[in-house]
Amino acid sequence: MQVIKRGIRAFCRGVRLFSLSVGLTAVCMLGTLGLLGPGAAGAKEASAFNDGGAQARAVPVQAAGESLGEMSVVPLGSAFGIKLFTDGVIVASLSDIYTESGVRCPAAEAGLQPGDYLVQADGMEIQSNAALAKYIGVSGGKPITFLVKRGEEQFEATVNPVYGEGAFKTGIWVRDSAAGVGTLTFYDPQSGVFAGLGHGICDMDAGGVMALKSGEPAPITLCGVTKGLPESPGQLRGYFASDESMGNLLSNNETGVYGTLDAPPQGAPVQVLPREEVREGPVKLLVSIDETGPKLYEARIESVASPEQPTKNMVLRVTDPRLLETTGGIVQGMSGAPILQNGSLAGAVTHVFTEDPAMGFGIFAQTMVEQCRVIAAQSTQEPGAA
Repeated sequence: MQVIKRGIRAFCRGVRLFSLSVGLTAVCMLGTLGLLGPGAAGAKEASAFNDGGAQARAVPVQAAGESLGEMSVVPLGSAFGIKLFTDGVIVASLSDIYTESGVRCPAAEAGLQPGDYLVQADGMEIQSNAALAKYIGVSGGKPITFLVKRGEEQFEATVNPVYGEGAFKTGIWVRDSAAGVGTLTFYDPQSGVFAGLGHGICDMDAGGVMALKSGEPAPITLCGVTKGLPESPGQLRGYFASDESMGNLLSNNETGVYGTLDAPPQGAPVQVLPREEVREGPVKLLVSIDETGPKLYEARIESVASPEQPTKNMVLRVTDPRLLETTGGIVQGMSGAPILQNGSLAGAVTHVFTEDPAMGFGIFAQTMVEQCRVIAAQSTQEPGAA
């Protein structure tokens, strides 16, 4: 079962994350299938995940002896689809169950919380929402022992299903997949890794980074724009063009999503601007807003944060009349759009200010390139890697 959702979360006053303009989530109520409603407007976060084997910490890591001034990548700016499946299922929310003996929530009674990951049930790996729902439905009310991950902690919790509303249930709503639209930032020829979004994808209800089991970038067809207005962020509208994959997702952290592409993109590489050299002043955004592909639009860096800050490194203002007329400025689905300053890659667009859609945040490109190198190095060190 698939549900189209938009993933947005308020990060700070007047600021909103917009990584996925269209969210696709598979959700079920354990013991039955159902839909998880959109919840409170303006308080949602786009889905995110990481790969336990190829997870990269969101910290600056520069290769020994490597000069940042010599780093070069291929800027992209093209819209792409994201399909992902979590490692286990994430507890999105808890729900009361009406039974003959009263109102119960077995999951809460067992100590489970929204944001927990259910990895195993009675020693068996949980493959999907549907598989877990079926297992609970035929349990006959017998206790089920879950292997649970909560942050860095891992523990077991025993849940006693109860019979209510015609089936055995545990009172948990879970999610095992998500999908949406974002923007590819660049391809790094040295590592063979692409970077996109410029921020992590977090679970829209429970919060926190979703753990990646598998995922892929996919071709997307843009079919329209909802213009952004004050207190009403716009979005790029699109749909998956086919069932084909463009490659493989390797990792996600607070700085973006990363992976490999089956066909490395062609294009002229540009230098990566070191953090310390990013300045206030005119820049160009490489953005796709329709099927004609990426185009350059005028913008300006209003302020630059300390180089030590991991994200939200610069405040941007869109100044190009063409982009303002069509989108109102920054809209959902544009996260990851490259920011070019004096011909070098300075960063990527990441957030929109809800009170003024012409403004938003960006992240340093150097940070994302470093993550590409870390992820590539870790993936070659995994067991079985040649």
